[in-house]
Amino acid sequence: MNQQNLIGKIGRKEGRDIQYEEVSSKSIGLRNFNQLDAFSKTGILLVLSGYRQCDYIVVNDVFSKKIKTNQLSKFLTYVINHPFSPKIFNLKISGLKSPRDPNFNFQVSNKYDSVLSFSGGIDSTSGLLNSLDRGQSIVPLWINFGQRNDRAELKSVKRVLSILQIEPYIVSMNINNYILEGWKDWNYIVPGRNFLFLSFANAILKRSSRSQANIYLCAHKDEMSHKRNTDKSRYFFKRTSQFFTQESNKEIIVNTPFPHVSKTEILSFWKRNWLKKYKISPHDTTTCYYGRGCGKCEVCLKRTVCLLASEFEVDPFIGYHPMKDPAGIIAKDWLPKIKAGKFTRIRKLDFIIATEKCIDIVPRYLRDFYLNLSRQTVASINKRKEEISKAEI
Repeated sequence: MNQQNLIGKIGRKEGRDIQYEEVSSKSIGLRNFNQLDAFSKTGILLVLSGYRQCDYIVVNDVFSKKIKTNQLSKFLTYVINHPFSPKIFNLKISGLKSPRDPNFNFQVSNKYDSVLSFSGGIDSTSGLLNSLDRGQSIVPLWINFGQRNDRAELKSVKRVLSILQIEPYIVSMNINNYILEGWKDWNYIVPGRNFLFLSFANAILKRSSRSQANIYLCAHKDEMSHKRNTDKSRYFFKRTSQFFTQESNKEIIVNTPFPHVSKTEILSFWKRNWLKKYKISPHDTTTCYYGRGCGKCEVCLKRTVCLLASEFEVDPFIGYHPMKDPAGIIAKDWLPKIKAGKFTRIRKLDFIIATEKCIDIVPRYLRDFYLNLSRQTVASINKRKEEISKAEI
């Protein structure tokens, strides 16, 4: 195999030997990106190791001597050991051996100061509008890796960016076979997805003429506070910034614009400020496991709750109204957790506000739950409504 095309190998130990699977640009159909480096190759192999349930990653590239691969292995083990992972990983990451440190003064090829991980969803579109408010020159990066909702995402990406007259940076790879084999093992999440996005953004920015650059991954407060979101935690942002900065000899800061606000609060701000200014609605975006608005998956339900609680309507294109609980998620999972106190205050109150907005169509068990709320909870709901209506970014 041409070593130029070889990204690396992933493997698992079977007895005394390690059985490896080689991964090349051709085998995953990588297109529109010629700036692969040790980190972006690691990002690709991390996702594939998650799906193949492999612990060994050998990158066909040389890390800077400033990067301690044992520390990188420990960090990415933390990232991939999501509560939904099908096994407990203990990653061992290594690169090619070199007798001397390679030249890490990368050839300048752009003037970018910011790259935004862009999916065409509510969060990343909010991040883009927020950057425009602040006069930043930002590049939206969309990576198509063969996810089930790739067509819906691309339509939303093009729809939003055409209104704003911004050109996206699009990278495509076909790892659909990996995804289809491991989709349900991972409870529909993509292992290491956010590190993959950030590593590609880093590969672009370290070739920038700027001495400082930003990578934005638009996580919000309620996601960052949840322990299971290992690739949206404050630790995740801090460590990726450190690794990228060490290698590139420039300050690369990985951050989110929304560490102190929830998605519902972002949407409320959107309704009051961005809807008229940019002529873009949250309904122009998409967030769904299976395409554009199935109405049955948990992501559609979460999205609908936030839309309703922020005074938007349900998506007009939705297949099924999520608050009617077509898949039984509310009855079997959400209500028991709410009653057991396992929802955060914000998530619980936003859900109740959404229930109130469509009380005439919700199932009887949900209506009964709403009608039997305590006075204390009702008072908390009113306070939450005021918080939402006054939220600032």
